Amino acid sequence: MLDKQKGWAAAIFIGFLWGTPWVVGTPLMEVMDSKMLVWLRYVVASITLFFILRFMSKSIAAEGYQKFTYSWANRVDVLKTFACGFVGQALFSYFAFLSLDYITASENGVIMGLIPIQILAVGFFTRGERFSPMQMGAACLAFAGVTMLVYDPALNSDGFSIGHVIAFMSAFAFSSTAYTRADLAEKYGSISTMFHQFVFAAAGFTFVVMFYGLDFTTALGAFTAPSRILSIFILGVFISGISYLIYIYGITKVGVDGTGMALNLMPLASFVLAAIVLSEPVTLWKCVAIAIVVSSLMVFVKATALKRSKAAAQQTANATLATDAAN
Repeated sequence: MLDKQKGWAAAIFIGFLWGTPWVVGTPLMEVMDSKMLVWLRYVVASITLFFILRFMSKSIAAEGYQKFTYSWANRVDVLKTFACGFVGQALFSYFAFLSLDYITASENGVIMGLIPIQILAVGFFTRGERFSPMQMGAACLAFAGVTMLVYDPALNSDGFSIGHVIAFMSAFAFSSTAYTRADLAEKYGSISTMFHQFVFAAAGFTFVVMFYGLDFTTALGAFTAPSRILSIFILGVFISGISYLIYIYGITKVGVDGTGMALNLMPLASFVLAAIVLSEPVTLWKCVAIAIVVSSLMVFVKATALKRSKAAAQQTANATLATDAAN
């Protein structure tokens, strides 16, 4: 029981932690371009995961995962990893930070919370996944909550803007590579897969920064104030590095579905932290919208778990029938 409580604590902590990047990144954007911030984040994250991999190399090898190699024979997986790193990580972060020029951090966080729905939508077009009626209802309700959020009458909101479009592009960049990322993690292990993705994210944005003629020394602005040092530590070391160990621990204790349920706290974390740290206005309308989105996401994840368990039960039943027929 104690292990399960620790697992839930880890999952809930990750749910809140992963809702904070767009808030903690705001102080850094005061001193550097969003492209430079993405580059710095993944350089720090790559270094962090490098040491974590070195520290855990024996335990990872014992789990029986293959070793990721940069070779011609492994070129397909290298290209997949590049896509996951550059598109699913670097562009995901870049569009999210860029959207903050137009919308609030809490709005951004709520849109990021819709990623589970977008992932299933990607699966619908690429892998034949199907929405159940409950999932469709939850998805529609979640999007209704987002619409409420951006049309807050108390704030004289103009409604959807280019910032919301960019935020949805960010969420799609992450969602579009989710299944590929899962396939690679199953083959090479989660930590190893994330490390190589982060390397590609940092390398890819090195060329982006050079193409735009940005000065790499502006990245030193992250170390000019305690708040900015804390921000890059949280972004690069904690959120993109150590948090994955906590996430994996949560999965081992409460399962994928339990951890996924806790991740629905991400929009709430963005909303609360933006109000406390960035003094974003809090209105009753906005609170109701957040409640609708979070509740809808919880229903969506629960429906996904039910569909998965039914599919597993059907497979077991089919296997039993096949065995009986053979006998």
